Amino acid sequence: MKIERQKIFGRKAHEPSAANIVFGVDAPFVPIMGVCMTSILKNNPAQKFTFHVFLDAITPPDEMKIAELCKQSPDLQIILYFLPPDIYNELYLEGDYTKAIFYRILAADYLAQSLDKILYMDSDMICLKPMDELINLSVKEIFVAAIADPGVVNRQIHKKNFGFSKEYLYFNSGLMYLNLDWWREEKVSAQMLNIMSIREYPFPDQDAINLVADLNDYPVKYLPDKFNHFFRVDGVEQPMRDDVVIQHFTGQLKPWFPWCESPLKKIYDSYKEISPWHDFIYQPRNYQEHRLMGRACRREGKWLEALKWYWSYLKRRRVEKKSKRG
Repeated sequence: MKIERQKIFGRKAHEPSAANIVFGVDAPFVPIMGVCMTSILKNNPAQKFTFHVFLDAITPPDEMKIAELCKQSPDLQIILYFLPPDIYNELYLEGDYTKAIFYRILAADYLAQSLDKILYMDSDMICLKPMDELINLSVKEIFVAAIADPGVVNRQIHKKNFGFSKEYLYFNSGLMYLNLDWWREEKVSAQMLNIMSIREYPFPDQDAINLVADLNDYPVKYLPDKFNHFFRVDGVEQPMRDDVVIQHFTGQLKPWFPWCESPLKKIYDSYKEISPWHDFIYQPRNYQEHRLMGRACRREGKWLEALKWYWSYLKRRRVEKKSKRG
């Protein structure tokens, strides 16, 4: 796969002792990633980091904020890898997924040329404690280190429908410590792309990497879920745990939504406020979110803003429903 260009911010020289963390995002998700980065830096002040970001586009203001984050942390290096806009157009997507979920495949393939391991993280996470135990983990004898997925994908019906062996323990791909030597030698990217080209999967890249591990009997190290703790801010919320290192915001309602009323939003906002993206305001993407934005403005007493969003909701609902019928 081709990288169109790359741009380096912060520390220019390669630092062997730096922890290499990878993100894959599209342009609208860069501020969410920025808050995640800020939380990592805040809770690991003595650790040097290189953040590798694979993306197809970025706005000039977000580039400036990345540069600002590097100024705040002199030992930090952030490398942006720009991908062709038509990349992965042939792969199937459903629901709210974007092509960015496939960028981790390319990232592992590309970085395997120069690194022996990487920590991949989804951007809808924040770090709450030092990551030393995770960063210092050895992956020499394993394919990947990840947590066993706590969701519906571990049910036997999913395994049966998509070709998994009955005893296989499915892992979540939101946080993975990857052995890149293994990735390169076994041509894992090619295996995953081949799997996804044959049929449609509900969790495309996650199903594919699990199938690669299952079919080849690759060794997987299962981490404690404190390194990728699922916390839904919609539905019934469980109490916060004191041992959680990496918080993963699963579910449809996210703490960066202005209409989110979860107590978890306060924790998220505490990191947002100290980041260069402290002025970021999420913009609704569909008519349902326009209505929720109107409700949030009304709750804050911003009546004119609320009327604007409700009017927009009515217009967009008509257009979007007509588009679905057509």
